[in-house]
Amino acid sequence: MTKSEFLDALRRALNGNMAAASVDDNIRFYDSYFNTEETNGRSEAEILSELGDPRILARTLIDAADRAGDAYAHEANETQFRGASGTGPQDSFNEETCTRRGAGTVHKVRMPGWLIAILVLMAVVVVISVVGSLMWAILPYLIPIILVIYIVKLIRRN
Repeated sequence: MTKSEFLDALRRALNGNMAAASVDDNIRFYDSYFNTEETNGRSEAEILSELGDPRILARTLIDAADRAGDAYAHEANETQFRGASGTGPQDSFNEETCTRRGAGTVHKVRMPGWLIAILVLMAVVVVISVVGSLMWAILPYLIPIILVIYIVKLIRRN
């Protein structure tokens, strides 16, 4: 991959996912970064290796823009990985949404319905196992006590 291919791929990944001005700013920044680093003696291959995949970099930039309040980036995060028809992997299951607070902000964590069902089932199995273990631990002591109480009641009646 060359510098121009990297910047083109980055532009394609950012277009439609954040404001056009933000896309241009980011492309200018990375173009300038390439020029500065090449002036400092680094090769294009080293810089490309450092920056990694332009799509991953774009996802990071879109997430950062979303946190900064960019409405386009927010919309991109809401429809992440969906195709032009609006359908995608997220549409294939029902989602439950829970809220998690951290550092003064609210982050929505989306969990698929099947994952919630598995977690509930696992919790039920754990509760039944704990109760069963307690019963097996207590029964050897409880049965003689109940028999003694029953015998004492029978003797008192007579």
